This record gives sequence, C-alpha cells and structure tokens, in this order.
Amino acid sequence: MNRLYYILLTATILLPGCVTQFVPDITGEEKALVVEARVTDRNETYVVRISNLQPVYGEYPEPYVGISSVSVLDDAGNEYPFTYHYDGTFRSDSTVFTALPGRKYKLRLEGTEHVYESDFIEMKPVPCIDSLYAGPEENEFYRPGQTTWGYQVSLDTHDPSGECRFYMWTYSETWEFRYPYRSPYMINRICWKSARSADINILNTTSLDESRVIKQPVAFITNETDRLIVKYSILVRQYSISEEEFIYRENIRKTVFESGGLYDAIPGSITGNIKCIDDPSQEVLGFFGVSAVSEKRLFIENVQAQFPDFYAYCRIDTVTVTAYQNGHYGPDVYILLEWWEPPAPPYYILSIHKECTDCSMIGTAVKPDYWDESGQFKTVQIPRDEEE
Repeated sequence: MNRLYYILLTATILLPGCVTQFVPDITGEEKALVVEARVTDRNETYVVRISNLQPVYGEYPEPYVGISSVSVLDDAGNEYPFTYHYDGTFRSDSTVFTALPGRKYKLRLEGTEHVYESDFIEMKPVPCIDSLYAGPEENEFYRPGQTTWGYQVSLDTHDPSGECRFYMWTYSETWEFRYPYRSPYMINRICWKSARSADINILNTTSLDESRVIKQPVAFITNETDRLIVKYSILVRQYSISEEEFIYRENIRKTVFESGGLYDAIPGSITGNIKCIDDPSQEVLGFFGVSAVSEKRLFIENVQAQFPDFYAYCRIDTVTVTAYQNGHYGPDVYILLEWWEPPAPPYYILSIHKECTDCSMIGTAVKPDYWDESGQFKTVQIPRDEEE
C-alpha cells in the first residue's frame, strides 16, 4: 500500500517535465484480510464482516475470503460460534450470546490456510447520556472559509466511577418529508428517510480530573437538506472503547481527514488488533471492538427557517385537462396535481419523475414505530431578520 503512495508522489514530481506514459508494475501487491467486528452489552445480533483488500490496479475476480468459521471467546473459557449469512457476513445468535461489562472477549477466525485472533479485550461499562440537545448555530468549520447556518446537535455525559475514559459516538437519523401536492393521483405523499453517521467521533478524557464530557458535537444539520422541514429524529449511541481502539480510530481519522497535501507525511498501514497466529507476515486490517452502549433519542420539529424548493424538479410542464385527454402522453408522464382558477380552464401539472407521485421510491411510507412516542422535542423559532 505504501508503494502506491510513493509511485503517485514520484509521478507528481516528474509530471511537469515528463511526457512519456508511465504504467506502474504493481501486480505483485499483496491482498490483505479486512475484518470489521464489534460485540456490545446489547441483546442484539453481532455482525462480523470479512473481505479482502484488493490492489488498486489489476483485474481480479470476486475476492475469496477463505474463512470457514468465526467465533468469540470469553475469559471464562466459553466459545460462541457465529453463523455464515447469505450476504457474506457471520452473525451471532442473540438468544445465546450477549457480552457483559467487566468480562474480556477475543475474536477468532479459522480459514483454509490460516487462523486469526485478536487479543482479549475487557468491556468497560459506559455511563448514560445525561442530555442530548440541539439549537441553531452559525458554524464556521462546516465549510472552511464560510459561515454556514445549521442546527447543532450536542450531548453531555459523565462517568462518576471514572472507568470509562475513551468514548465513541455514532448516530442514526430519520426524518419525515412530504410532497407539496395533494391530489388523487398521488400514490404516497408522506414518507420517511433514514441515514447513519459516517464520521469518526471519539474523545479521550484521561487528561481530565473526572470523566466528564460537555457540549460534545454529534451532528450538524443545515437547511440544504429536507431533514428539518417537518420532523426529525436522531438516535445517538455512546460506546465505551479501549485505549487501543481509540488510538486505532484516531490514526484513521488523521489519515482520512487530515492528510492529502503534497507535503503531508505518507500514511502507512494502520495496524489493528487482529493477527495471523500461524504466520505473522500475513497482513490483517480492521479492528475487533468490545463496547458497552447507552443511547438517547432527540426529536426536532417546527424549525422555522427558509428551505430551498427540493421538489422543483418534479414540475416539468402544465397542460389543460382537455388537451391532456386529447393528446398523446405515454405511460412515463405522471399527473402531480389538477388545478382550476376560474375563468381559466382546469389544467394538470405534469412530471416525468415517477418518484414525485410515490415518495416510497426514495424513502418508506411505513411510519417508524417510535415516531409518535413521547421524548425530547426541540422547537425553534428563528427571528424574522435571520430568515431574510
């Protein structure tokens, strides 16, 4: 992997004075095993994803993993096998195995050629999230050099026992959206979209007298999406992680988000905690995480702010009802709305985008079962001078 960075750097330096095509010979680049796995104290199915890291250049068939069995072992001598799933993952049985704080666990992979294991990792308890809140903010870091209006979601937490010193946060978000058309031609007008966090959000409190976190940023939501138009929900998960995992994810964060300049240090392979026990030269990427989890949900609605017209693309033409009925319109032209303002004749608003008549094509028409539950709601009224 480092070899590729050196090749690209050399090509960058020589580019101004070199016109001869250069085809790097990196066919000998080795493939590495990539493992993504985590167990928690939640009664849920744990998933282990295994793949092969392929070279950038060269054509290869579908990667063959070669792992025949996956299991998690605890420090009491118990072994919990995972079952191979149709999507290529290995999954646990939640009725048999739930990890517990205070115990130690390790991952074991057995293949046709090699055996891989992690070290034992102790599951540290995690405190509850004290508060999850949000409010409008002018963010100067969302886009460097610009100020962006948005909605900042943050949290407070603390661990009076001091056992949890390394934190990680993820979130899943869901929001309701509605098409601005009310007509019998609409199949589904109200739907919900969902997404998950993709950034690395971690914090170390070892330098503090107590393990207390105040105003930790979780998500920043701008009015450039349709998330805040009707009603929005964010479910935040707080994890206790080991010091080793904190270092591992911090190195990934620096490599992904802080490198890229011509004079930046060339990043090397980031070592995880899984090793090939019968051949140490075999490279393994990824990490086996062991975490206790707490979570909290926040609802946001009635945000009075200006939003773009996200559905302007739907309206492509208008035609009188008579002309439409007498015309030749194929099955790929859809009626959004019928409108009538006397004395003008009634007309149709047309679209060529089927999803504009059926929101379930870009979301789901099934309301989440938690959507109307009581919880934390945030209602914000933006002053008129900020709207304009």
